[in-house]
Amino acid sequence: MRKLFLLILLAVCLQTQPIRGQNQEFPNAVHAKLNFFDYGTLNDEDLRLSQGFELGYFRNIAPFLNVGIPFKLGLAKLPGITENTVTTSLDLVFHLGNMRNDAKISPYVFGGAGYFLEDFDNGHLQLPFGAGLNFRISKYAFINVQGEYRKATNDLRDNVQVGAGFVYLLHKSDPKPVEAPDRDKDGVTDALDKCPDKAGPAAALGCPDADFDGIGDNEDECPYDAGPIDTKGCPDYDKDGFADKDDECPTEPGRWNGCPDTDFDGVPDKDDQCPTEAGTADNNGCPDVKDSDGDGFADKDDKCPDVAGSFDGCPDSDGDGVADNLDKCPNAPGLPENKGCPDEKDSDGDGVADKNDKCPNTPGLATNYGCPEVKQETKERLAFATKAVQFETGKATLKNQSFAILDEIVDIMRQYPDYTLSISGHTDNVGDERDNLRLSESRAKTCYDYMMFRGIKANRLRFAGFGENRPIAENDTREGREQNRRVEFELVLE
Repeated sequence: MRKLFLLILLAVCLQTQPIRGQNQEFPNAVHAKLNFFDYGTLNDEDLRLSQGFELGYFRNIAPFLNVGIPFKLGLAKLPGITENTVTTSLDLVFHLGNMRNDAKISPYVFGGAGYFLEDFDNGHLQLPFGAGLNFRISKYAFINVQGEYRKATNDLRDNVQVGAGFVYLLHKSDPKPVEAPDRDKDGVTDALDKCPDKAGPAAALGCPDADFDGIGDNEDECPYDAGPIDTKGCPDYDKDGFADKDDECPTEPGRWNGCPDTDFDGVPDKDDQCPTEAGTADNNGCPDVKDSDGDGFADKDDKCPDVAGSFDGCPDSDGDGVADNLDKCPNAPGLPENKGCPDEKDSDGDGVADKNDKCPNTPGLATNYGCPEVKQETKERLAFATKAVQFETGKATLKNQSFAILDEIVDIMRQYPDYTLSISGHTDNVGDERDNLRLSESRAKTCYDYMMFRGIKANRLRFAGFGENRPIAENDTREGREQNRRVEFELVLE
């Protein structure tokens, strides 16, 4: 009996501790079961089937771990005794499992220790362990089946038990919902209603919304003209974040009072005298006037800003009246009508005079300014490169698979030594327009740098970025935006 007292005391201590169970909503459960047990088979005797009942209490103490105290009472046929014996036991068991409030079937395994009495005397220790299943029949109720093996410390008392019964989760009654007040009966409670005495839609937080734009008339600066929340309910035709009533350029998106600024110099295009060249506001958007080569021509007007000259700022080395930048024969005096060359000669013998031949040392076609025509297969490879040259997302860093096609373009440039390669970068319209322009130019510059690294001279290369301004497909679809993100390569004669 002393062991029985200690076992009960341990169980009470466990149950009275401030336990934080995993299933905090329903941590406690009770059960009642009908048990069938056999003391014969495990003790080398014939089957001795007996029955009894069981009552118990369980509590969840940690994720997937429940502790319980089952009490069992039965009428058993024990080995060595001819008459039926009243058996009682009180166990402390641990279940590895969880009767979650949303599970249909909850399996578990268990083990523990218990004190067993025969006719309320002759007590000894038994160690039960086994497994079971809980089948949900309602939010709080389960049907339970369980099988266990009990190892006894006394001889001829090992036994097996199978039980079936009912498990119930203890819970508090569900509180009745309290209806929140809604004075204007518009379906928006007064606590959330910005206009509790005037009915209005939920989208406008319970306030009247005459133009149905989702912004209540009390906060809508244009209550009778629908508009987005960014412009306080007023129309914004070009969707640049400036309401039409405040937009100085209502049909063109921009960030300077609603107007575009192509060169990003802080002077809107409508006021910028140099809209494609960054300048200062004091100079009407144009760069400060300077003359780098000191020839009397301002850099913005000087066609050769780094070399002094008298012909639009360019020198005339051979003194034939044709500036070097336009002179096809800058070191030999010639005639203006011959573009600075002395006579009509045909160095490559292709029937096109040198003065008209853009490839004077390479035979070509008269219809192509004396240059060899670019083959169709070459044009197709350049077109393929537009799709094949790929970059890291949002960066000007080439992906590894791009180098092979760029090397093909290098070989093409060597096959056409008189041609110049034009490299132009483009983006879709996602993101800031200024960032897109910079990204497109950086990607074109990356390809330009790779060509130079592979030995193509800088005077045969041109690059530029156009941002989102030259789409080849609609930006409304993923496929269209993918086509618009590209770098184009074109062989040109200059």
